[in-house]
Amino acid sequence: MRLRNALKIAIANYALVIKNLIYKLIVFALFSLSLGLILKLALRPFVEMLRPVFKSLWNVVVAIVNGENHELTISQLKINFEAFRGYISTHAGGLVWTVIIVLLFCIIYRFLTGVSDCTLMILVNGHMTDMSHRGYVVVMIENLKKILVYQLIDAVSSVLWSTFVSLIVWGVFRLTIWLMPIGTLFACGLTVSIAMSFYCTVFSQVMANVLLGEHKSVKKAFLEGIVPKKAYFLKMISAYFAVTVGLIYLHVSVSLFTFGVGEIILIPFASLLLVTMKTVDYFTINKKKYFVDYDTIFVPKELRENDENLLSDVDI
Repeated sequence: MRLRNALKIAIANYALVIKNLIYKLIVFALFSLSLGLILKLALRPFVEMLRPVFKSLWNVVVAIVNGENHELTISQLKINFEAFRGYISTHAGGLVWTVIIVLLFCIIYRFLTGVSDCTLMILVNGHMTDMSHRGYVVVMIENLKKILVYQLIDAVSSVLWSTFVSLIVWGVFRLTIWLMPIGTLFACGLTVSIAMSFYCTVFSQVMANVLLGEHKSVKKAFLEGIVPKKAYFLKMISAYFAVTVGLIYLHVSVSLFTFGVGEIILIPFASLLLVTMKTVDYFTINKKKYFVDYDTIFVPKELRENDENLLSDVDI
């Protein structure tokens, strides 16, 4: 029911997909140009040293396939590889700083793109509360302070969680490639899907509390949201798992069959769907009625029971 309502609300607010798309395209263009320029300047010597290695490796493969004498090409490959390894050992510090800069750019990129997702949650909340549909930019500016506060929390938490999950996935990869190579992709994909579902489940109410709640402090909003309610945890993580697997399938399919063109719509719509699910969870956990569309109002079971009790006390 919650997943179905979230999908209906997301479709009803489809105009937000275009606004989200425009924002994300602007941020992506700025960051890709900046990062591309930095990498081009910083990694040019690295690429120049690596190119002969790949060229020599290709020559070895061609010589073997053609049945030619490949001893000369192998010796050339060894020379080029030793030159590349020498470059790595003497420029390790610069390469490490390049990696750090790339990671920093990724964190800032996630921080800025998440601003749009926070704006979507506030707008979806308006739809669900009283069917109001305010301006995207106006809402973003009005709520920029608490949006930035949440994005700071999310940026730090996501980096720590991603690092932890990467170590787990690497361990799963090493174990399955040794025990059951054919199941390696399945095991790694399952691990990533569960990790993403768990993160969404845990942080969905942190996001909603900070952006939509009436908490007087961010600390209280965080502490009350970070521990999922027992009655809803399994329902939430199973719903997020289903959506995560579905979105992974759609991303792969769209990338293959539309050569990536479909991602232009799928990425911003996926953001809207996940944000809508988190907002629906917030209304459900806090037992609040909400609009699905103009003709449909969802009333939690607890409120329906209260209304029935009140009607039973009325003399007709």
